[in-house]
Amino acid sequence: MTAPAEKSTAPRSGLPASSGWLLAVWGLTLATALAVPYSAHWSRELLNQLAAEMDQREKAQAEWGRLVLEQSTWTAHHRVERIATQKLGMRVPEPNEVILVRP
Repeated sequence: MTAPAEKSTAPRSGLPASSGWLLAVWGLTLATALAVPYSAHWSRELLNQLAAEMDQREKAQAEWGRLVLEQSTWTAHHRVERIATQKLGMRVPEPNEVILVRP
């Protein structure tokens, strides 16, 4: 019969077997710790861009309103009629001056 193998009481060298998982968890924790401020900064950047675009849209809408008002002023019926009579010498024809053309 052989003698049972004696257990070694010498201290083991190196890292424990679970240290790989611990290192992976530590790495993921570090990555998320760095990702949080980056994503907050990115979010603020996008929010600032959105505010600038909305401000530009608001200015464009105000300009559009002014242009529509100006167009309605220039094409007002009384203004067109006044220019036609004063500058172009136009007038409403008399009924006997009207000639109807048949198709």
